[in-house]
Amino acid sequence: MPDAYPMWSDCAVKSKMVLPVLGVALILLGVLAFILQPGPPDPVCAEGGAPTSGFVAEDDPNCAITIASYDEIRDYEASPKLFRIAGLILVLGGVVVGVVGLILLLVGRSRGKGATPSTPGG
Repeated sequence: MPDAYPMWSDCAVKSKMVLPVLGVALILLGVLAFILQPGPPDPVCAEGGAPTSGFVAEDDPNCAITIASYDEIRDYEASPKLFRIAGLILVLGGVVVGVVGLILLLVGRSRGKGATPSTPGG
């Protein structure tokens, strides 16, 4: 017996693909958030005779870092990295949504076209 509503069956397949596609999109956004995390501030070298923090720049051992610059670098390293936290949440959410979507897609296919929907009262 031919399907009475072929357009509706196409919509059902497309709607089942929404969750896996949404999962991939969330994973990509999470990876992008990791990449966009701003890096630490650049160290500022102290002028000769000015007070220093006692630390030198990693790139230039002749560059004594100012106290204010060291405070900024230390604050960056001690603060939570919000982009990475958001990225982790997006990636985990994307994995969960994608897996659930794939499971629903596979369960729908495993029931096959031989399954008939039950009608209420009949």
